[in-house]
Amino acid sequence: MYTVFVAGAHGRTGRHIVKALQRKNYNVRGLIRSETQRNKLLEWGAKPYIGDLSSVFSEGLEGADAVICAVGAGDKGDPEEIDHLGTVRLIEQSSLLGVKRFILISSMGTLEPERMPKILKPYLLAKRRAEKVLEESTLCHTIVRPGGLTDDLPIGKVSVQHEFTHSGFISRSDVAQAAVLALMLSETENTAFNLIAGDTPTAQALQSLK
Repeated sequence: MYTVFVAGAHGRTGRHIVKALQRKNYNVRGLIRSETQRNKLLEWGAKPYIGDLSSVFSEGLEGADAVICAVGAGDKGDPEEIDHLGTVRLIEQSSLLGVKRFILISSMGTLEPERMPKILKPYLLAKRRAEKVLEESTLCHTIVRPGGLTDDLPIGKVSVQHEFTHSGFISRSDVAQAAVLALMLSETENTAFNLIAGDTPTAQALQSLK
C-alpha cells in the first residue's frame, strides 16, 4: 500500500490532508506535536508519530513513499525555525531515507513578497528559503502555493497559475484535495503553482500544468 507521511497532520490544513488521503485508501502516517492529539489522528485513520521538526525526525519517514508537508508557524510560531529550517530538515531527511515524492504546502507570494501584506513578509521569505532547498534537491517534488486559506466547504474547482497574476482565496479542503491528487499526476512533478478557488475541476486544472 502506498504510504504517505503528513507533517503537520493535526494542523488546520493537515487534518484535511489526512482525511483526504484516508478516503483514497492510502496508508497514512501523521506527525503530531503532543500526546493529546494522538486519539484524533487515530480516529481519522492515521498512525500517529509524536515529535516536531526542531531536530531531525525519521521514525515515521522510514519506508514512506511520499511526504506532504503542511507545517506552518501560524500566528505564534517562529517562521524562520518552522517554515524554513524545520521544513529543510524534513526535506533533507526525506532525501536521505529514499522518499520518492515530496509535496510542500507553501504560500502564494513567496516569489513576490513585496506584493503581499507587509505582516506576511517574514513568513513568505522563510517559506521561499525552504522552497529553494526543495527545488535543488533530488526529490520529485510539487510546491503548492495556495492563496488565502479559509475553512469553507470544498467546491472542487480551482484556478492554477504559474505566475502571480492575482490573489484570491481557497478552502483548506480544496488545497488538501489538490495535494492528494498531485501524488499521482505526473503533470505536477517538479513544478510549483499558485492555487485559488476557480471554475475548473481540480484534477483537470492540475493536468493542465504541463
